[in-house]
Amino acid sequence: MPKNISLCVAAAVLLASPYLFPLLFPLAWIAFVPFFRVVQQAEGFRRGIFFGWLTGFLANLFGFHWLIYTISVFGGFSYPVSSIVFLVYAALQGVQMALFAVVFRGCGLGPANVIPALFWIVLEFWFPMLFPWYLANSQVSFTAFIQSADLVGPYAASLLLMWFNATAYDLVASWKQGRRIRWEAAAGVVLLVFGSIVYGVWRKDAIAEEMAAAPKLRVAAVQGNIDIDLKWNPIRARHNLQVHQDLTAGVDGTTLLIWPESAVEFWLPEKLQELPAEVKPSLKSENAYFIFGAKSFAGRPGGPDFRAFNTAFLADGKGRVLSRYHKQVLLAFGEYLPFAGILSKLPAIPFADGFTPGDGPHTFSLSGGAYRIAPLICYEDLMPELSRGFVRDTKANLLVNLTNDAWYGRTVAPWQHARLAQWRAVETRRTLLRVTNTGVTSIINAKGEMMQTLPTFAPAVLEAEVEILEGDTLYVRFGDWFAWSITFVAMTTVLLRLWAAKARET
Repeated sequence: MPKNISLCVAAAVLLASPYLFPLLFPLAWIAFVPFFRVVQQAEGFRRGIFFGWLTGFLANLFGFHWLIYTISVFGGFSYPVSSIVFLVYAALQGVQMALFAVVFRGCGLGPANVIPALFWIVLEFWFPMLFPWYLANSQVSFTAFIQSADLVGPYAASLLLMWFNATAYDLVASWKQGRRIRWEAAAGVVLLVFGSIVYGVWRKDAIAEEMAAAPKLRVAAVQGNIDIDLKWNPIRARHNLQVHQDLTAGVDGTTLLIWPESAVEFWLPEKLQELPAEVKPSLKSENAYFIFGAKSFAGRPGGPDFRAFNTAFLADGKGRVLSRYHKQVLLAFGEYLPFAGILSKLPAIPFADGFTPGDGPHTFSLSGGAYRIAPLICYEDLMPELSRGFVRDTKANLLVNLTNDAWYGRTVAPWQHARLAQWRAVETRRTLLRVTNTGVTSIINAKGEMMQTLPTFAPAVLEAEVEILEGDTLYVRFGDWFAWSITFVAMTTVLLRLWAAKARET
């Protein structure tokens, strides 16, 4: 294997590994060292960009290899077509790294090696991603380091990680080339990382005190473990529902019972007022509440006014439907088909009318407003702006994710999903309760720690008390102010460099 290709593979493996195995988080601190080397030493600008793209392409192949199975099962594609779709996806996502290579080739490391870090944040903030991931997500096991998310989201951790990578590369390159090593730049980055960890330790202690004093809500999360091959089969629908009913029968003393996304496999009217008898669970108290996921519809089936939704319903102990929330961000190839009018004309491509997205955050209010729940469906818990909007606009004090990760099969993907979602708890300082069909059903506290987890691919019930925290974090109040600021600084840097280059020419 040519040396340049080997460096691309090494960078991709180092970058992807922590997303597959979180305990390998230290690898992310050096993952871009081979990337910088291969891009800088490439013969010609175009080859440098190609090696950058190749690294991103390979990192997506390694990190999201399970997508072939998911595209096939979720989208209804054959495996050959799914493989092609996945390769196209990885190729497109690799453009992010190609753009990063352009910046690095054009601007270098810059003062104190900070240029790559600045432009990486710009790319994280602006580049469209099917599955939102950040370099910071590689550090979920390093909880003391990620606490700055309540100030600026994931971007401070990403910036420090990339800055450290650039500095590490500079140290190695300077040593090999016999240049003066810029120890002062390295010391500055180390001090910033140390400062972030100190803040994290202090913040975790402060949040622990708030959690101890916070009111608690008794919850029960039902994991039915219905295999994906058994779901949406009309013959199995009642049996699958009975699995959830049987698990619920053993629950006692809970205030809130939750079934996962698509737990009810019958289509329900969007304006449903009362639960059908077969859906209503056997709650021990009429003061209890019930949340579940189902497909719902508005209008006349087959008519021009028909609309389908992926919905979470809230009902009381008497079976009265109190509220509903329609999923806002739909999943491509499963809930809607991008460019459906064109793709449906191609062979082996199924056509799907798709679901209708919801119109905004709708909080579920319990016990006279004491508990205000933000229902996040499927991969909505991966999007910082949704959780932030729920907390800021509706004052939600508990995040609940209803999902059916059976689409991922027996792969690392359900755990990957849960790990990426951990950040929402830190950003908002809210408990995140994840209720899934096959796992990972878990409780993530406001420090971003996964406290309780059910075994995957096993029917079970998670019963616990969760903390109800109030107040807004800086990130909730002001959003992505840090990423916007970095974007401004980066663009100003580009303009100044262009101006200086033009001045030299004249």
